[in-house]
Parts: sequence; C-alpha cells; structure tokens
Amino acid sequence: MSPEDLGAILEGLPRTTDDPDVLVGYESADDAGVYRLDDERAIVFTVDVITPLVDDPRDFGRIAAANSISDVYAMGGRPLIALNVSGFAPKLPPRIYRELLSGAHEIAREAGVAVLGGHTIKDPEIKYGMAVVGEIHPQRILTNRGARPGDALILTKALGTSALATAFKNRAFDDEDPRYRSMVASMTRLNREASELALRHGSHAMTDVTGFGLSGHGLEMAEGSQVTLTLELEQIPVLEGALEMLQAGYTCGGSQANRRRAQGKVKYSAGLDEFEEYLLHDPQTSGGLLVSLPEAGADAMLRTLLDQGHEAARIGRVEAKKGHFMEILG
Repeated sequence: MSPEDLGAILEGLPRTTDDPDVLVGYESADDAGVYRLDDERAIVFTVDVITPLVDDPRDFGRIAAANSISDVYAMGGRPLIALNVSGFAPKLPPRIYRELLSGAHEIAREAGVAVLGGHTIKDPEIKYGMAVVGEIHPQRILTNRGARPGDALILTKALGTSALATAFKNRAFDDEDPRYRSMVASMTRLNREASELALRHGSHAMTDVTGFGLSGHGLEMAEGSQVTLTLELEQIPVLEGALEMLQAGYTCGGSQANRRRAQGKVKYSAGLDEFEEYLLHDPQTSGGLLVSLPEAGADAMLRTLLDQGHEAARIGRVEAKKGHFMEILG
C-alpha cells in the first residue's frame, strides 16, 4: 500500500488506546508496537506479509522471515517467538510450501526465534510473512522520532532490492547471476548485529528501510523528530547492478508512490539525475537500518559493521529543521 493510501486510511482514527503501558502505537508510523509489562520488560509486536520476489520457494521463505523479524530489531528489541501468516494456492504441490517454510524457519533459528504455528488461507497468489513478538527494556526503545541535530546517519545495507527483483522477474538476468546472489544475500541477512551496535553506541533513533524506500522512511524519521536529514548521494551504498536496472526502466509502482510522497519535502541537488532519484524511492524488502547516532560513536559503529561484512556506510547527518525535511547532496 502506498504512503498516501495508508495515510488516508489512518487519518482521523482515534489514538491506539489510553492505556499508559502502550509505549509505541501506530500514530508515529514506527516499525512495531511496544507494550510495557513492568519496569524492566516490554514486548515488541509486529506483523509483515509479502509476495514473492524470487522463484525459489526456499529463498522466498528466507527473505520473508528476515523481513518480518527486522521490525523488532529496528526498535532495538530481541525477537523471541513468531507465527507463520500465509496464503497458498491449492493448485501448487505441497513441496513448494514445505520448501518455503523450511527457508523461513532456517532464518528464524538463526535469529533465535521459536516458530509456534500460524495460519494459512487459500489464495491464488502466494503470500508469506510472520507475526513476531520480541522483548525490550522500556527505557531502551529506539523509535523513528529521536534524531537530534548533530547526529551522524548510518545505513547498514545497500539499496536496490526492488529494482533488481523487478529486473529478475522480467528475465533481465537469472538466478545464476551474481546480481541475484548479492540481492538474496542482502535480503536474507539479519539486522541483529546492526541493531545491537546501534544500542551499544547510544543511538537516538532508528528505523528499517523497507517498502517506502530510503526517502519515505527517512521522511518519517525527519518529520517525527522535526529535523532535516542531509544525505550525501555518493556515500549511499548500492547493490551491484541496481542503478543499471533502473536506467533500463525496471521500476515499480511503489517507486512512483514513494516519489509522490517526497514531493515538496525533499530538496534535490541540481546535478541529480532521475535514476539516482529513483534509487532513493526504490522500495526495499528486508532492507538495512537507518541509524541516527551521536557523532562520537559513528566511526566506531561503522568500522565494526564493515569488519563484520555489512555493506554499511555513513550517508549523512542530522541538522536543525530547515524549509524541507530531507536534502540530497549530489
């Protein structure tokens, strides 16, 4: 669903609840809800369901599970348990669904998540995701609203998954191509280490970059924090072949919706071409974390991420609110 459609649906709805133990609801468009159990414990709860980006059911299961679990990491939490949520076409052989679940449960085990069951409906198009519950200390929640002027911005994964997935679906390359392998490797990598490092280095705000692209999720952080995010285009990591696929016309409807959402709120450098702009709007699946943290900890966090093999980069800074919420420097 586009940012505009979602906003229209949610507009005017009452506050989630008056319960004081609801620490994060849907009002701030954050990655997950948080509910306090006591002074030391809170639960993080999220659900995410996607359609296939790839043909291999095991790869799809791995991608979808990592994507669902990521929302807990984006709040600074530790995922604990999950339920499968899926739609499956009865005409497909059962082994397809078994392979999908095997891949998903492989990622869940890597994350230390116990899968307790789930719910499946008949659907002409395969859909899969997880409802995930995690834990967090009530005083250590990282929302998308705490960015402060002077903070550095780190992105922990490269952009371009939608451009590459769209190209793959249109047979621009096959699953033996290095571009396919790097795309899947990125989407199946957990954000666990990045989340832990963000907490360790005193981060002020965090979100994962998914369907609304870097522009959309960056705007949520900027608007929620009432600051301006200044990004340096040349520093933003890009998956192999993604920009070339955008130049070849492999964009999707989500990119267009994200671009409309950014109108009037993002200031672009005069030298930015349309393909570089579309990269900022490219919807991500199981994307990286966008982290706003004190300047003093940024270099150490980035160095550790790179040592661990993440395609991370320091992509900009947080400034006091200007006439726009985001500025892209070419």
